[in-house]
Amino acid sequence: MKNWFKDSDVFFEDFKGEQSMFYKINKSPDKLGTDKKAIAIIGIDETKADSIRREFYKTTFSFENVFVADLGNVRNTNPEFILPILKELFDNNVNVITLGSDIDQFESQFKAFDHSSFNIAFVEKSGDILFGEKTKEILYKSKNINRAKLIGFQTHLFDITKLNSKLLSNSMRLGEYRNDYKEIEPVLRDVDMVMFNLDSIRYSEIPGIKNTSPSGLTSEEACQIMKYIGLNTKDNLIDILGYDPKYDFHSQGAMLVSQLIWYYIDGLDQKTNNDFVDSSSISNYIVELNDYDISLEFAKSVKTGRWWVKIPKKNSKKSYFIPCSENDYFKATKNELSNRIFAELSL
Repeated sequence: MKNWFKDSDVFFEDFKGEQSMFYKINKSPDKLGTDKKAIAIIGIDETKADSIRREFYKTTFSFENVFVADLGNVRNTNPEFILPILKELFDNNVNVITLGSDIDQFESQFKAFDHSSFNIAFVEKSGDILFGEKTKEILYKSKNINRAKLIGFQTHLFDITKLNSKLLSNSMRLGEYRNDYKEIEPVLRDVDMVMFNLDSIRYSEIPGIKNTSPSGLTSEEACQIMKYIGLNTKDNLIDILGYDPKYDFHSQGAMLVSQLIWYYIDGLDQKTNNDFVDSSSISNYIVELNDYDISLEFAKSVKTGRWWVKIPKKNSKKSYFIPCSENDYFKATKNELSNRIFAELSL
């Protein structure tokens, strides 16, 4: 794999602290074989990636169950050059974080995943990437996309009727997330690919990012999203978009991107295997909803406390489980349907 990458100049700079990320992660493209959960960091745009590295390497490495490798910067930013790199990493169950990428790379990243059913999340304030012409065309042509989810969007900036389709049915606006941050965990639990647009974060938290708004995610809320992605049940590709060092005069943007990456690693470090497949650790509950003339089967993992609900289907369609929350279960016991379950039943 070394033929695809070149060393970052930051590899040869000085950093303080033996517990810093700089001294604890591997900086070789040929050392990914490990029995731990593996993460590969890839630089696309060299200048942007290196600006983020300078801040990321200052953070503390306090993890036990992950292997983090910075593979360096790609020798060629052509999407067709990057595609086989991503495919090889995914085939080996390696999680990938790209630095300095842009929307032009989306198609190659998508193709690397487009071999089986998968879910993709777009974290952005108004869906500019999700509803861009090229992205929309790719998503709706694919036969393997199960769900595309818009996370943290702001209703005063976005026409919510755009989400009226099965493909986009499991999205979550900023206000819903802020009302109860734990409710976003089921939305992110089955996500494979994440396009994190930094314009979703409010201007005061990350000045210098194009198209930011006075309102938006706080840095803590953004980091919580990344931690939930790390905790989810899939191998991930995370693409952080919108960073440009020429506007980042005090490196605040690079610092925040570094925190996003750190909290993703923190989540992955704590991640358990897919607890839903272990029937011995699952408790099942049947709830009758008389007002809706249906019964719902809920499942709870004893190990992690995570919940799922079985969506009953008529007309010979197979029933299936989706991630849900404890609140969804409690509402059902009161003969109420949560928005999550109601939307799924209506499809």
